[in-house]
Amino acid sequence: MKFTKKYLALLTMAGITTHVLALDKNGQYAIKGVGNASCQQFVKVTRNDEPQKFLFAGWLNGYMTAHNQHLKDSFDIASWENVETLGNYLIGHCEKNPQLSFFQASTQMLSELYPKRIIEYVGAENASTGQQSQKIYIQVVQRVQHKLTELKYYSGAIDGKLNEQLKQAVAKFRIDKELPSQTFFDQQFLHALLMAN
Repeated sequence: MKFTKKYLALLTMAGITTHVLALDKNGQYAIKGVGNASCQQFVKVTRNDEPQKFLFAGWLNGYMTAHNQHLKDSFDIASWENVETLGNYLIGHCEKNPQLSFFQASTQMLSELYPKRIIEYVGAENASTGQQSQKIYIQVVQRVQHKLTELKYYSGAIDGKLNEQLKQAVAKFRIDKELPSQTFFDQQFLHALLMAN
């Protein structure tokens, strides 16, 4: 599949300028691997839990890494979303837009993520519960603190620190939203807080 000027415009809106894209004289480049697969095929493989789903996940991780490497003022295009969460977003998008290729759907999703990207790495906090542990960017912790403050769950400093007051606010939010208690900042909690209206 070829990259066309239509997707150049989409990438430009997302902040990627033409001087960082490796295009031929016609403004095109080749899409490799499962990026050429249809949205319908991606949904089928994923819903049926076929081994090929890992090809899509690996391709998406590579595509995001390329964005991270080449986007100006970007450290991580996906500030908190893991590949499983992003795959779930893509399933929904592909079901609504089955005519798209996996590349096209992924490009559209990354355009949506761009405004919330991590621009600069300033550190990460270790969020652990029992035996599970994960690193959360300080900027994401600050977003959580800010959102929980808006919702009247948290009244502490917006400093990116995982303090006891924040842990209590997260626990109360989880109870109120009937979210299972897994790790401190799991994908389900972050989605419910940061993505829901």
